Amino acid sequence: MAYMVRQTVNSMYLNSPSAAAARSAVCRSPTQSAPLTTNANRDNSRASVAFARTARKAFEATYGTPVFTAATALRSAGQPNVVSIDYLSSQRDFVRDSKRQIAGHMALALCDGKATVLTKSPPADVSSTSWSQPSPTDPSVVAVLRTASASERFVEIWRDGVLEKSVDVSSVHGQFYADSTFGRLAWSHSGTSVVYVAEKPEYEKAQPDKSADEAGDDEGEVTDEIAGSVAGIADPRRYTFAGDWGETFSGKRPPALVVFEVDSGSVCVLPPPEGVSPGQAQCLDDCIVFTGYQHTVRKHGVVYCQNRPSGIYTCDFEGKDVRCLFSGSARSPRITPSRRGVVFLSTATGGPHASTSELLHYDLATGSVSTLVPIIAEPLGAQQKIGGTLLPQGFVGIYADQLPLEPWISPAEAPGREVMVFSSTWRSTTAVLALDLHHRVLSLHSPVDGSCDCGVLGANGDIVVAKHSTPAQPESLMVGEAKQLGQELSICWYKIGHPTAGNAEWEVVCGSQSGESRLESIFMYPSKPDHETRYFWTDGNPASRPLAVVPHGGPHSTYTVAYNPLAAGLVRLGFGVLLVNFTGSLGFGQNAVLAQIGKMDTLSIDEIQEAASSIHALKAGDIQRTVYLGGSYSGYTGALLAGRAPGFYSGIALRNPVISIGENAAMSDIPDWAYAELGLDYSFEAPPELTPEDFAAMWRASPSRLVDKVKDPLLLLLGAGDRRVPPAQSYSYFARLKAAGAPVQCKVYPDVGHPLNTVEAERDSFVSIVRFFASALKK
Repeated sequence: MAYMVRQTVNSMYLNSPSAAAARSAVCRSPTQSAPLTTNANRDNSRASVAFARTARKAFEATYGTPVFTAATALRSAGQPNVVSIDYLSSQRDFVRDSKRQIAGHMALALCDGKATVLTKSPPADVSSTSWSQPSPTDPSVVAVLRTASASERFVEIWRDGVLEKSVDVSSVHGQFYADSTFGRLAWSHSGTSVVYVAEKPEYEKAQPDKSADEAGDDEGEVTDEIAGSVAGIADPRRYTFAGDWGETFSGKRPPALVVFEVDSGSVCVLPPPEGVSPGQAQCLDDCIVFTGYQHTVRKHGVVYCQNRPSGIYTCDFEGKDVRCLFSGSARSPRITPSRRGVVFLSTATGGPHASTSELLHYDLATGSVSTLVPIIAEPLGAQQKIGGTLLPQGFVGIYADQLPLEPWISPAEAPGREVMVFSSTWRSTTAVLALDLHHRVLSLHSPVDGSCDCGVLGANGDIVVAKHSTPAQPESLMVGEAKQLGQELSICWYKIGHPTAGNAEWEVVCGSQSGESRLESIFMYPSKPDHETRYFWTDGNPASRPLAVVPHGGPHSTYTVAYNPLAAGLVRLGFGVLLVNFTGSLGFGQNAVLAQIGKMDTLSIDEIQEAASSIHALKAGDIQRTVYLGGSYSGYTGALLAGRAPGFYSGIALRNPVISIGENAAMSDIPDWAYAELGLDYSFEAPPELTPEDFAAMWRASPSRLVDKVKDPLLLLLGAGDRRVPPAQSYSYFARLKAAGAPVQCKVYPDVGHPLNTVEAERDSFVSIVRFFASALKK
């Protein structure tokens, strides 16, 4: 990864003079249309406006911190204790209401257990850069995929910071795929070409028919085989339904591998294999390695879903000689440094959308596949060798959506040793793991006691770059030096910067651990009352503090002790926040995942209530001032609790909740979810008809049937563009609740998907939730 732009950009911090001036200028602009002003606007009380402003400031303070997405490091040849780091972060711009990609560079001196910043470049906005990658043969040569506008795309080659070549590829193919599921930019081993992933070109629209009827035109057989825009009509393939890959991919044409020849500037879109969507390309000497997502009769939503039919494939640089190396929900191929094998993740096909993954190795010489790290059913009570790999005590299995793009380290004491470093969920934390492929030893290199969260961003040589955070401290970078002594690998970490401590504390609270139950929660709370907590908590008594119960969605996901801006914002305002990891959460062994299946409307419901009651019992939250916040699956459990436990929560806020499982199965991009969680059969090759019997089972588990039981204030927050949990079911729920006289409100965000993750939707939903809770707690 390399960044060509070194320019100063406006600070992302909200209290900066530039941001304040920009906001003021926007408000005062004489050319801007004035907003509609009503008597209601003018009659707002000063106290109401001050409260809304406090909530908005809490949002900006907690959501305005950078999120690190990638990094690489390089030791200085002449000064081995000096390390240079290039890194990328995503930051919200509250003036432009956009998320900007920021590149940074720094040089560090690693000495005496400390990292001293020697130089640090100004931040550079690289939001137009889809991918950037240096050549393996000459790091001064960098390939960049540039999106200049919605219709303009370029492939650029930079040499020593100078633009050497820029090729317009706008008419050759569609948008670049820049996501982690399909996207990638990779150089050929020789450095003569690059491979990336983009939308297939669009078939021609109708063009004027410039040819005239001629004698003999009617001769021959009439067939359906017409290609291109002819006879004044569009290419017949232009409107043929192909489907997309669901949530976050709405309207995108199928992905294709694209080869760009550096010297000639030629661009070739490779024909994808039949029934396969390629992505995550890597280059071997004479072929391309890629993940192929398989589809037969339809495409199923793929984002957040690791159980999709897929395989690891190879093809040559013309898209020919396609071979499937492995088939079975495989992803994230990484070529070993020796170039003798491919390491990748694999998860069981079908069933839970996320679960424990295997780490597999494909031997390019023999064609054999071996298991490096197996599925773990229960956390290991002691260090143990399974399948030839020594695994650490307490190991719970691998829970990772993707491997780092650059995962390989080579300690100076063991040149040529192949060691992969990556992150994985380990109970309620994210841990750094390293696998020595030679000695077959998996080792742990970060705390798993709930004290912090660590995620690998990239590696090079003997240096690892990671991010570090806690519930009270936003992300910061840290650098690790890897050393090998015999079979023992150690990583010495150096933290960069000094994060400031906020008014927040946390602890990991264990619940039921007997039988099938694996309940564990993260409890956050303000250290003491201050000016920002004045609306919700003032007396300093933990028992009087309002409690927000916030389970995760999925249901197969996890809250870790990573920084969470939503939770941090609520704590900043005076709430205790309980992040609930119920049975079925990732990071507790495969048996815990499977225990949730068939019990989606019972097991997690009971555990959420148990977790909330345990905080009440500890006098750490007010039983009379307890509220609920959930989304997606935890929106579903919240809607169930609204009908089953009226009076327990003073207010319930739900983001894109599943209300009617049967309706969701019929409309969602992941219809198999409903079947899987209820323990019903589903086939990707022959999706089943939604029978009356199956719909009845879904109805029995749905919150929709409990409308007449809802008595407590309810807030619905919906994305109009949600493909995962389409909002029609919530519109109906809202209307029926209103008809029943329930105290319900509903907000809908246009052109926003399942995560509600545009800046405007994030801000408005956060402030709306806070204002809703304030109103509900008064009643």
